[in-house]
Amino acid sequence: MSNIKRKINSDLDDRMTLDWQGTRAFFYGLGYNDADIEKPRVGIMNTWNEINPGHIHQRHLADAVREGIIECGGLPFLFYGVNLCDCVGGGDYVLPSRDLLVNEIELNAKAHHLDAMVLIGTCDKVVPAMLMAAGRVNIPTVIVTGGYMKTPVMDGDYVDFIDIGASISKVKEGKMTPEKFEELIHTCAPCSGACGMMGTANTMSLLTETIGMSLPGNATMAAVSGELINLSREAGRKVMELWEKNICPRDIITESAITNAIRVCMAIGGSSNTIIHIPAVATEACLDMDCSSIYAEASCEVPLLIGIRPNGKCCMADFEAAGGLGALLNELTSKLDLTGMTVTGKTLGENIQGCVNRNPNVIHSLAQPLDSDGGLVLCKGNLVPQGAFIKQSAVPAKLHKFRGTAKVFYDQDEAIAALRDGRIEAGNVVFILYQGVKAGPHTSYAFTTALKGSHLKDDVATVTDGRLSGAASGACFGYASPEAALRGPLCAVRDGDWVHYDIEKRELIIELSDEELQRRMAEAELRLEPKTGWLSIYQRCVGSILKGATLIEDYQA
Repeated sequence: MSNIKRKINSDLDDRMTLDWQGTRAFFYGLGYNDADIEKPRVGIMNTWNEINPGHIHQRHLADAVREGIIECGGLPFLFYGVNLCDCVGGGDYVLPSRDLLVNEIELNAKAHHLDAMVLIGTCDKVVPAMLMAAGRVNIPTVIVTGGYMKTPVMDGDYVDFIDIGASISKVKEGKMTPEKFEELIHTCAPCSGACGMMGTANTMSLLTETIGMSLPGNATMAAVSGELINLSREAGRKVMELWEKNICPRDIITESAITNAIRVCMAIGGSSNTIIHIPAVATEACLDMDCSSIYAEASCEVPLLIGIRPNGKCCMADFEAAGGLGALLNELTSKLDLTGMTVTGKTLGENIQGCVNRNPNVIHSLAQPLDSDGGLVLCKGNLVPQGAFIKQSAVPAKLHKFRGTAKVFYDQDEAIAALRDGRIEAGNVVFILYQGVKAGPHTSYAFTTALKGSHLKDDVATVTDGRLSGAASGACFGYASPEAALRGPLCAVRDGDWVHYDIEKRELIIELSDEELQRRMAEAELRLEPKTGWLSIYQRCVGSILKGATLIEDYQA
């Protein structure tokens, strides 16, 4: 029964009855009749805009969703939500935009008394925001992820967005001509859709389907494709079925579903940014989970099965041609719980029946993995008591174990300048600090991509308490916790300190006595930059990174 029917049939006070009459009047003004007003209200939340290629195609997807809803007796309403692209702009606003979108979806869903919703989005912060909002609002919901852009070929090799940062360093070091760089810029992002590598957008799309909140096959569909439009229409039909059966997101986003997502993240060499997004999804769905321990366990138990750039030479289209996520999940059946409900109304196991691995050279088996360890590794030690994550699948073998001297920066641009003028040398561990959610939040991706294109790429490691791109490669530790702004041990690091790590042993250590470390932490002058506007609200309200850096850590079911 829809919210409107419930209003008609319940004993409401006179004020609420009067409100309902006003709603009827305005709906007539929208051009609806009495029969229309009786239908369930279904929101279509679309993050379309005209400044981001990841979302420029989503108007057509929303049109198809609308058709499916109307076909099955629903009354659709289209809303738009914020999305930001790290590359087009955003800066400090990118991560906070995630939680702003969650609040926008909640506001529209709750204030307009929606009965169900379909959420459409593509890029890094948008897909996790949709999962978070689904868990918070908890009305029947289907997520449509908007697909990836085609990965073009240049000089016989795949190229995409991740090649730009490294190529800048190559140009500055004389390893690439300016003309070839211009060719790359004009080639690497040829159409709409998410960046084609295994960055945060594609990782989160794959994990959304793994959790069960998007339809089978969605995560490996290209943005520019008829099949994605057809799937969007089916999403409109399917959300009406979920409404009829009263299947809600918290029936789907369970502890086992979150655990499945973390395990699949290891198998795909997924983005390190999932370590903030997946706990946030769990928090919003009122799940009390220690996701860090699940990551640590999964990194030892689930090997890497696919090598999509930057973890290997394949692209998302290769993954789709090999059988996509369904085929990968069938290779992982012994590592997953396949009994959970999904938006199809069937279990995850039922969804993947018949999915065949058509290319074992792309989708490897557990018996013959691409790498024996999973993609993400959590390292701990006296420097990072709560841990720091590294994307092991993108680290050259030479840097799996390293000892060097600290080079400390508090600004990414200064670190890049130091890399280019010779102040960073082989054997350095570069620290870029005060970049975490309380201090920033900032990303250190530009530095790591500049390092990737430098002659020092195999001789320098990076540690930051901020976030990295999901496509980061090299020895890059991100989300080091507690962050420096919380007076964690990171605030005590000084130039010249000896630091060592061992990925196999899961440790990251600063070679200081406990007494010296504690003294420095107590005396440290914290570098907190006061924010204004939305960033001020975010900085004051954001919670622990261990719970996903949500604005409110503990929700009541």
